Amino acid sequence: MNYKRVRGKKAYEEVAETLIELIKAGDLKPGDKLESVEKLAKSFDVGTSTIREALSGLRTMGLVVARHGEGTFVNNFDPSKFQLPVNIAFLMKIEDIKELYKVREILELGTVAQAAAVHEEEDLLALEKALIVMENASGNEELASSADLDFHLAIANATHNKLLINLMSSVSSLISETIQETRKVFLYSGNTVEDLKVEHRRIFEAIKNRQPNEASEAMLEHLQNVQSRLFTYIE
Repeated sequence: MNYKRVRGKKAYEEVAETLIELIKAGDLKPGDKLESVEKLAKSFDVGTSTIREALSGLRTMGLVVARHGEGTFVNNFDPSKFQLPVNIAFLMKIEDIKELYKVREILELGTVAQAAAVHEEEDLLALEKALIVMENASGNEELASSADLDFHLAIANATHNKLLINLMSSVSSLISETIQETRKVFLYSGNTVEDLKVEHRRIFEAIKNRQPNEASEAMLEHLQNVQSRLFTYIE
């Protein structure tokens, strides 16, 4: 397939826009396999990092899906209903994701420690509800991702600190995107989502037992693990 060559500071957005137009026009159909990163880079006359950023954005938008060891494929969806602006998806390019995880690390380690120290019984109920949904959502990653986010937001709520709760809420949409991508990586890389369940359960138990240090350690381990696996996959 012939692609137009791109130039400019945001070449990855131009690459993505071109691929989106091909998908919407039906030139790239659901189930079609995209060319390799190297071939796409040559066709667009850009670096491979530009192609990876473009594909990362398309995955965030749900337009393509990566299958470990097989490649990247056009996802099943109705092209006529696609309206998401490209620039919204690219709020989550690789460097942004790295910065977001650093923000999460700074914010959530203190949050979980505070939650462990001051939570009330009703907070544990909200946490456990999200945890149970997550653990029982086998095969339904949309539900699991939603419960995953609910769990992290419930930790913030358990601090009863309005400013902290607002801070977590303000980045919740970005956190949601990385949670979804992380869960996809676990599925496509052969890692089991059981690892995620164990990590969340450990965080919950530390909060329940009022162990701030253990809660922070469990959260740090969780964030570092998912960050490592996610970046290994998308970089």
